[in-house]
Amino acid sequence: MRPKKFSRLTFPVGLLSVVTVVILVLGGIAMHQKRRLNRLANETSPYLLQHADNPVDWFPWSDEAFEKARREDKPIFLSVGYSTCHWCHVMERESFENDEIAAILNEHFVSIKVDREERPDVDDLYMRAVLIFTNGHGGWPMSVFLTPDGKPFFGGTYFPPEQFKRILLEIARLWREGRQKVLQAADEVARAISAELSMTVPVAQPLDARTMATVLKAAEDALLRSLDKTHGGFSGAPKFPPHQALEFLLRRYEATRRLPLWEAIDLTLRKMAHGGIYDHIGGGFHRYSVDEKWLVPHFEKMLYDNAQLAQVYSWAFHLSGDGFFRRIAQETYAFVLREMTSPEGAFYSALDAESLPPNSPRSPIPSPHKEEGAFYLWRPDEVTAVLGEKEGNLFCKIYGISDEPNFVNPHTGYNGCIPNLLRAPVENCAKTLGMSADELWAKLDEWKAKLLEARNKRPRPHCDDKVLTSWNALIVRSFALGYRFLGDATYRHAAERAAEFLWTMMRRPDGTLWHSYRNGVAKVDGMLDDYAYLLVALMELHEVTGDEKWLRRARELADTMVRLFWDEREGGFWFTTQRKDLLARSKPAIDGAEPSPNGMATLGLLRLANATGDDRYAQITQQTLSAFGGLMVRVPRGAMTLLITLDEWQRNRKEAIAPTERPIERIWTEPDRLRLQAGETVPLKVHLALAKGWHINSVEPQPNLQPTTFSGESRLVTIERVEAPTAREVRLSFADVPVRVYEGTVTFVLWLRPKPDAQGDDVLTLRLRFQACDDRRCLAPAELTLKVPLTVVP
Repeated sequence: MRPKKFSRLTFPVGLLSVVTVVILVLGGIAMHQKRRLNRLANETSPYLLQHADNPVDWFPWSDEAFEKARREDKPIFLSVGYSTCHWCHVMERESFENDEIAAILNEHFVSIKVDREERPDVDDLYMRAVLIFTNGHGGWPMSVFLTPDGKPFFGGTYFPPEQFKRILLEIARLWREGRQKVLQAADEVARAISAELSMTVPVAQPLDARTMATVLKAAEDALLRSLDKTHGGFSGAPKFPPHQALEFLLRRYEATRRLPLWEAIDLTLRKMAHGGIYDHIGGGFHRYSVDEKWLVPHFEKMLYDNAQLAQVYSWAFHLSGDGFFRRIAQETYAFVLREMTSPEGAFYSALDAESLPPNSPRSPIPSPHKEEGAFYLWRPDEVTAVLGEKEGNLFCKIYGISDEPNFVNPHTGYNGCIPNLLRAPVENCAKTLGMSADELWAKLDEWKAKLLEARNKRPRPHCDDKVLTSWNALIVRSFALGYRFLGDATYRHAAERAAEFLWTMMRRPDGTLWHSYRNGVAKVDGMLDDYAYLLVALMELHEVTGDEKWLRRARELADTMVRLFWDEREGGFWFTTQRKDLLARSKPAIDGAEPSPNGMATLGLLRLANATGDDRYAQITQQTLSAFGGLMVRVPRGAMTLLITLDEWQRNRKEAIAPTERPIERIWTEPDRLRLQAGETVPLKVHLALAKGWHINSVEPQPNLQPTTFSGESRLVTIERVEAPTAREVRLSFADVPVRVYEGTVTFVLWLRPKPDAQGDDVLTLRLRFQACDDRRCLAPAELTLKVPLTVVP
């Protein structure tokens, strides 16, 4: 993705600006000589492998890289991108393949390369820093400078090579001569990020039936007000496909039959499908349009875009019976099955925007380098060479292909025509030609098949062939919906085959998920989007097939997701488990190119509650919707997936959504930091303050209740035993026998002992597992985490 503008070198908190420096003149291996491979050659990510022969001494994101930075007292240069990113390729060619720039990086920095699709958690965290540095101008490649402990102190996106060189030399100087200012900047930015993330759960918003209807109507109206009434969509240029907004409007139209909603859907879907953002020769959608008319795309094709768009076109056909929407859905699914399917039945991630120009005299501008859009652009003589003069000229007239290109690369001059139907839809052309629309479509289909065959002989764009659990779950869901709305059993087969792959290859024996897979290797711990998207996909498969296997698996997955990511105290789901290699965690609720992970988690849990009758899942959905209720009210256009769940709740359940309940009001340890000597056992007190009217179950096992338990993780100490307070026996309205519980403020004593030969500093991670109940019902079992710093001395 191209950044909106070049980043300016503006250091926070008064750091010195870039000074003029003497350009280093370095010897070394000639640029055209074959390079020695760096550490990235051992990785599986296509993006990292693209950089494996750079002269930069790259590290993947790893403890090894941070340890080297600490040991050698060097700042870190973090470069984040993805394999189909045009401007990532440009910066690689200009800077990372440049021996002089590589020498500066290797001497003064520890350089880390990250695939944002493989580590979206790292990307999200440091993009927040870049947005601070650049006043909101983010994009890829992302270029960030960190202290050895991972705190960002400067960053931007794409830098031209001379500017990048000056930045590197100035930061190296500041690290030597102005260290205190750099560290001060890093601390301020880290605090700003932590403060931002602490606000990811807004103030709880209770939602009764009347309020829910008001919130949903307000979201509809917000979209209608922002509608581009000429070209469709809900923003100006650049225009991104509004996947979640379209699904929300389809659902609300289905519920209300409110005509303005359908008019917004119909206009947007038609204009996108008529524009150049849609691949009229091969099917499928490009990433986004640089103009308001949907004509000129950024040419990469992403799995997540095509998954979400195919399902909304299928849904639109289901509601309208309009064959045009069915055609676009079918062509998009055909593209995915033809070009993005792995031999195992999983789906690849993306196709690049760049490729080598066709090797023919008809190529607009001969070029030895890859050009953006080269695979997709046409000239009239290229079309007539395939279709013949008469039919080729008619095709060019219908699809806007002429000697005047509608795409010109401003940097290289490479140009051509993007096929499109913006001048007139096929139905209008058919009337002019004196034939029916079906007759003309049949001819166009025949001609497009011939052009596709010819296009496939061109140099193909790079395919990022890694398999991501989250994006594969989106296409599984999409194919399931395609089967429901279009009735093609091919889609059901594709969905079930990919779901089996995810369940067998992307799932560990303990039920946790892997995030990424390539060449037989699964890696990277799954994040919330992997679990939430797959949960919704499994529920969709269960609903369209009736196979109980998918429901059983959905339930297993939901329980694991809740255990790993659910925040019992504040409501909502964390994006990651607690990780030592990240500065902070987020609770993603806003939609982006992909649906909100918290929104999808609630949608999956709500459907699971309705399918199983287990109200634990409904309670968690209720608490999450309440926690993000303020967000849905204030920023409805960013909370479409949460609003989709709210819509489904309103239609299928009668309960109001109450504010999030917090049975444990406070938890703390005494002392808050431990110092132990080798061989001694010391007590750690854990105090719990329970809200009035609430209790937690005792440590003893009791029928159908979760006992209170503690577990700990530390490389230096173990928990020898736990002394629990005296439990109180109570009778509850829903229990036939007395129950032993803890109420009020209670204290547990954990006795800790150093492991053999342990010494040094560590953090003890304590996990409290409990179930809170009042006199009427019990909540779902939950888990709280505490971090206790400790030191073991000999």
